[in-house]
Amino acid sequence: MAENEHEVTPEASTPLSEQENGSRDVWFFVAHRDGKLEEACLKLAMEARKLADKLGGEALAVIIGKQVKHLPGNLGDYGTDKAVVVEDQHLEVYSGEAYVDVLAQLVESSRPSILLIAASTIGNDLAPRLTARLKASLVTRYTEIEVDKEGKVTARRAVHGGNAQATVRALRKPLIATIDTQLLGLQKAKEAKNTRIAEAKIRIDPKTGITRVIDYLKADPCAVCVSEAEIVIGIGKGLGSVENLAAVDELAHVLGASIGGSRRATDEHWVADERRIGMTGKTISPSLYLICGISGAFHHTLSIKESQLKVVVNTDPNAPIAKMADLMIVGDMQKVIPELTKQLREIVRPTR
Repeated sequence: MAENEHEVTPEASTPLSEQENGSRDVWFFVAHRDGKLEEACLKLAMEARKLADKLGGEALAVIIGKQVKHLPGNLGDYGTDKAVVVEDQHLEVYSGEAYVDVLAQLVESSRPSILLIAASTIGNDLAPRLTARLKASLVTRYTEIEVDKEGKVTARRAVHGGNAQATVRALRKPLIATIDTQLLGLQKAKEAKNTRIAEAKIRIDPKTGITRVIDYLKADPCAVCVSEAEIVIGIGKGLGSVENLAAVDELAHVLGASIGGSRRATDEHWVADERRIGMTGKTISPSLYLICGISGAFHHTLSIKESQLKVVVNTDPNAPIAKMADLMIVGDMQKVIPELTKQLREIVRPTR
């Protein structure tokens, strides 16, 4: 892969050489919903542990919300040394202004080396806001962070649609970095930690936020992004023509699935470009990935390896995708899908 190197250095921030008394700790922002940790934060915990070991520091979780003291419970299994909890009734739901204000106060007081944030809807809003407030360094959707013998940090990220890698050198602390957590596996640390919990007393000004959440609307599972869907149907060359998409759409409504596609499917405009699955598109990790008429090129298979159950429908039993299949149906997807839909209607309640 081609590489280029550049710097991310806000003019008003303090040079790294003047911050040597800052900590070598790696922090990560904990996302939670309905009183439970999201799996993404467990993956971040693993990543923070790995980087903290390289830097010689600790892995620390930052948890913000209304009643969140119970959430650090199992973070120790993933290598988290410490969890800082900030509780306040005004932090019950995410507010960019309020959460940035809290995080900025914490970071300025302890000055970690790296702050990891998942590249989610909230994370993509939070990271640039916090970077601007702290005048820090930012790298978005990194693929790898390296630490040299002197403790200097560099990050790699995909550019030009995944056709090249850029090496970003951080000259300011902290480095705020977002990552697509679907690129990360989930495995407990070799050595579990007895996570220390500290409650931070942060002054919360309710007037800080200029936006407020009125309500959350549950998304139609068929309409959500393939990278966030629990069930995904992937279509490829085997679809044949756009006229055959109606049968796939019907199956998607029965399963509550989001439809994505290979490069061929997006090039033929069978599915939108933003629904392309692969190195130049989205990485997915659904509970079920139904792979229809896709041969299994490397750039596609690399982006689906974290899918929990992979069911393949293909006429070729020796197609590369067959090697990844948990279950394979050898047949024409144009015949298999209508029959599958018919049988599933008897046991699955339609989403619409």
